[in-house]
Amino acid sequence: NHTFVKINKPENNQTNLIKTTPKIPTMEEDFNDTYVSINSTVEFAIVIDKKRFFKFIPSLMNALDVYLAQKGINYNVKLYDKDVNLSQIESKDILYFATDENNITQLCDYNKTFYLPLINKNETNTSCENIYFGGIDFKNQIEIISRFIDDKTDVVTDNTIISKKLLNYEKNLTLINNVYRFPNIYYNDLNNSFVIFNISTGKTAQVLSQITQKNIDSKLIFSPQLGYNPLLISLTQSIDIEKLIIANSIIHSPQLINEYARVLNSDIKYNWINFASTVLVNKIYNAQNGEDEFYMSDFNIYIFDNQINY
Repeated sequence: NHTFVKINKPENNQTNLIKTTPKIPTMEEDFNDTYVSINSTVEFAIVIDKKRFFKFIPSLMNALDVYLAQKGINYNVKLYDKDVNLSQIESKDILYFATDENNITQLCDYNKTFYLPLINKNETNTSCENIYFGGIDFKNQIEIISRFIDDKTDVVTDNTIISKKLLNYEKNLTLINNVYRFPNIYYNDLNNSFVIFNISTGKTAQVLSQITQKNIDSKLIFSPQLGYNPLLISLTQSIDIEKLIIANSIIHSPQLINEYARVLNSDIKYNWINFASTVLVNKIYNAQNGEDEFYMSDFNIYIFDNQINY
């Protein structure tokens, strides 16, 4: 028996994805499954902005479902919207999808442990024992990219949370020439220039194709983690990506878990948010079952100083 993901949109615009039960809970949603158990169990809550991440939640829940199922354990996961009163959540472990690093200090005051997949510890001054971070170190990726750059550089960005964060780091690069907000790009200016993409895979492929079509001769083209996706290969020609360098921090993606996730139209190899979330759930499992709290054996990765060590 399997209970699939059930997603609610905000009031006045309710939409149910996949399968639903006759009565949908208004405050929380349960994801329970029972397999042949090895006397282990895991229980935690997820707090996420359902409106902002509506399209992403099915992939996330399927990735977590696959990870927990392959361990052959009993598990119970409850999903809450962002406005929930954290004190009313029974679980002591919460996978918390905060996006603003400036507003997480309040989490220090709760008698609960929070796991933040979207934020890297280097992005905040918060250092509480009950908060663990899973975000990619985008600042470090930009610093490494900058080592390849010795001339004028153009940045292609948009208005997403991640792109704004990346742009904030890139503004410290002394050789920044122009910042273009997709799709408003003056392609001739990309001639004889380094280019950094802060945009999604689909948008990156579109710009790369235009660079080829317009015979633009850029020096090197860079993409941080956002570009690490096989879709980029399928959407472009080989000539489009000859000068492309992509930063990637995910090097220990378990093949079996990822294959099972792909069956459910999910992914932990290229989707860094799914990867970070499953590693943190590995941490939750270890903590609740008396296993190593620093080495996540299922992913061959460590958590040092409350941060996934990419």
